[in-house]
Amino acid sequence: MNSQHPLLDLDGLDLEAKARRISDHFLALHDHPSDIFYSLMKIDGDEIRAFQPSDFEGVTTFDFKGWRIKPAGSWEYRNNENSLTTAGYWLAAQVERYHVTGEADALHHASRAYRCLEAIYKFGEEDGRPGWMGKPYGFKLSDQTSGDQYLFAAWGLAEYAKIAPEKEATRSREMLVGMANYWKQIDYKIFYLDHVWDNRKNLHAYNAIFVYLNTIAYDITGLEEYLNEARHFREVGLWDHETTLDKWKRDAATKDSNEYPPNRIVGDQLKPGEYLCWETTIHSMFTAVSAAGVHQMLPELVDKDSLACTLKVWLEPWTLGVEDDLLPYYFFLVNLNEGTWRPAPHSPKLPRSEWFLGQPGLSQTTTRRWTEPLGRTLVTAMLAGVHSPEVADEAKSVAKSIMESINGTRMQWQIDPDGKQIPPDRHDVINTLSSEIPSAYVFSFWRGRRLDWW
Repeated sequence: MNSQHPLLDLDGLDLEAKARRISDHFLALHDHPSDIFYSLMKIDGDEIRAFQPSDFEGVTTFDFKGWRIKPAGSWEYRNNENSLTTAGYWLAAQVERYHVTGEADALHHASRAYRCLEAIYKFGEEDGRPGWMGKPYGFKLSDQTSGDQYLFAAWGLAEYAKIAPEKEATRSREMLVGMANYWKQIDYKIFYLDHVWDNRKNLHAYNAIFVYLNTIAYDITGLEEYLNEARHFREVGLWDHETTLDKWKRDAATKDSNEYPPNRIVGDQLKPGEYLCWETTIHSMFTAVSAAGVHQMLPELVDKDSLACTLKVWLEPWTLGVEDDLLPYYFFLVNLNEGTWRPAPHSPKLPRSEWFLGQPGLSQTTTRRWTEPLGRTLVTAMLAGVHSPEVADEAKSVAKSIMESINGTRMQWQIDPDGKQIPPDRHDVINTLSSEIPSAYVFSFWRGRRLDWW
């Protein structure tokens, strides 16, 4: 029998034992002297380690064209792509654990995750951009980020500020206000991968994130400027009654689905009315955490009925791209004319100039699997089980099923089910620890224990 790292050795454990096994071994992986957490990590036999240059021999990689600050190589990109998410998520999870157990070890874990976020925040301060939280490629300043990275950081910091020592609580609040300030300063526009991304144009999950960030800043300061900003985003946002899929349905009535840029990856195998999905349907957690957080702080912006509806409509699509084996497809096609989905076919690889977002992983479709949808659905279900009575029973059942399914395989980022779906020049994405599943599981277990669900 092949040995494996204890973090992946979860078979036969009950729900609490899995949560404790993950906590016992996860933090030790994040041992960089900068205090910054890794993102994805390489599973190498019975070791889980940082990525290194040799892991990318023979691998086709992103070229970082147009970036002011470039990583030394793809190993730095992989090591720190989601460091903000990893730390913010782990912080929220350990705060939840602390609320239930009062264990000093939970507070220790939370403090370590906080130090990671503060270290990244300091990069922005030192660059004259307080509030800038960049993806810390190479454990240093970068010009890349996204609204969802801020969401995880803000969620963790906002929850930590409620239990942290006074000095860290005060600094957390300062950082949270700085983060809201920075986004407003840049008018919510960033250079993302290979293009300018105007976040104001997104009226679904990312809109909800900015309602949340500004509501946090208002809750801390009491200043009307943040309330007004939150109200503005809330007024134009559509996320309280529809998902991005609903937008596509409206578009499908007047537009050719071939006009949707990612559909070019599928080529001529696309049927009328089909849209290519990979991450779109799992923005559910972004919306769920944001809406629940706003409701808690300022129910006039998201009242209980709006929250219930929000959680219902964002939980409902969770089965798209997911079969009974609970190993979600990375690529799948939703047919908006028929209300059905199918795994995306194995398509020919596009020339580099046509890769979506310049990413080699978005150059062709295959039936490879990945696990991030499980974690995001899990947290969405945990919130829906409390705040959305119409789907509460279903949400609890979904959460329990996902919790029970988490094992060594589902702790990994991407999975090649038959050894033919991930080509040799993309082998870097397999045998890789997920940046989200460990935290999703730990948060959800302790939230469920707090609710007396298990």
